[in-house]
Amino acid sequence: MSIFSFQAPFFPDRDPCFGDPSNSSSLCEVPTPSMIMFLNISTAQSYVEAYCLNPPVDSCAFGYCPNPDVASPAVRISTYFTTVVSAILVLYSPEDVASSFFAQLLNIYSLIIAAIISIAHRNLTKPHTVVALGLAASPLSAYLIIYVIRSIFGNQTRLDAVFGRGNWLNRSAVLALLPIWFSVLVFSVLPTGAWHFQQTACDDLVGNGLIIRVFFQPFILLFEEFPATGAVILGIFVVIWMTAIYLQRGDIWKKRNNKLPWRRIWRKVVEAYPFLQFFTVVLIPHALWILNIEVGIGILLTRETLTATYGQLLALFMTVPPLIQLCLLLPQVPRWFIDLTWVRLLTCRRDKPLRYRRRLREASESTMSLRGDFPRTNTDSYMYKAGASSQSTLYAPAADVYPIPLQPIPAP
Repeated sequence: MSIFSFQAPFFPDRDPCFGDPSNSSSLCEVPTPSMIMFLNISTAQSYVEAYCLNPPVDSCAFGYCPNPDVASPAVRISTYFTTVVSAILVLYSPEDVASSFFAQLLNIYSLIIAAIISIAHRNLTKPHTVVALGLAASPLSAYLIIYVIRSIFGNQTRLDAVFGRGNWLNRSAVLALLPIWFSVLVFSVLPTGAWHFQQTACDDLVGNGLIIRVFFQPFILLFEEFPATGAVILGIFVVIWMTAIYLQRGDIWKKRNNKLPWRRIWRKVVEAYPFLQFFTVVLIPHALWILNIEVGIGILLTRETLTATYGQLLALFMTVPPLIQLCLLLPQVPRWFIDLTWVRLLTCRRDKPLRYRRRLREASESTMSLRGDFPRTNTDSYMYKAGASSQSTLYAPAADVYPIPLQPIPAP
């Protein structure tokens, strides 16, 4: 007896007119029982999978069907990781941003354009549309737009290599994101009668008409569900910033100007307290961004799971280039960490931070290379005024280092 003697399923016979678009007879559009049996819909899971291939507009029997290309865990993890790493590179290694700029921009555009195409074909639900918009509207996207606007007005930024003079293509590509993003957002909040998204029946049954609210209210958890906790966290953040401004008041208001020089306040505070800059620019905004998307998905899109599909594996492999860039940046982390104000306080270090000594040494070497007629022994007779480093703040322009000669001290 052959080992291949088992009964293999064969594709059942069908009427020749079945599926023929030129034949309008309703009899030719009804599958036979044997054709339905061939699909092997014998379990609840297989039935739901078949149901979600083309879910009806007027049914919400199983909630929102999953869309792994938009909201799967792999896509979200990949987007979170690449965005946060890119924000860190902007802050601490802006020279590496130029090489990864178009990759990040392509990731943002792919989310929005894919959502537009799916909406046009009615293959996307409202929650998945909002997820795509939320993933594209990261804090990093806002930072890029700010840099472009400042570059257009002639201000120097740490991303001059990307958005500086003459880089109109890069500027236009970033600025075009804003109207496209808002157009899709406005379209997604239109009444149901204006445009039928996929599974419209679920918008009221599952989303309760609050889909946009769930995804786009950053403090909904803290200030509505836990108002006391939210107030304490916000109060601590404000107190820390006020304390930092008070401690740096001498440098901020050197000329006894009673006005509020916001740019100088930001520059001086983040230069003196780098961890406060990291906390304000990277940690808090991106944590809130991730929290809101995950909460919305946890409430509305409960069927999104991690599966080994081509799209999800491709999304995970997209994290490799930023991971390599992050690994190249890791050797600088210990020097940055031991130079933090609170670390120096805990370790009882009262000397100047290492970054100031490095800046003074670099200024000395730069000046001696330009003024080679000065003997090396007289370098201590000069005081150098170092401006804000180009890597000290997201918004401070790079300042030059100017030597200020003093009267040489005569030898005894």
